[in-house]
Amino acid sequence: MCLSTVYVDSDTGKEEIMRDVAEMEAEGEGFNLFSLMGEKVFVKGRIKRVDFVDEHTVEIVREGRL
Repeated sequence: MCLSTVYVDSDTGKEEIMRDVAEMEAEGEGFNLFSLMGEKVFVKGRIKRVDFVDEHTVEIVREGRL
């Protein structure tokens, strides 16, 4: 099973928000992230990049960094 890690682009580089993300759902100006264990985190921003093959990562950029 390949779960993803979600990062937010920041001025200092990529900041890890959550590991083992099983589900990602758009809501308003961001995304709800759900872990395999049921933890939920909301991240405001837009998707910058998704890697389904090598790194299994999602990068989100906040509105001010577009």
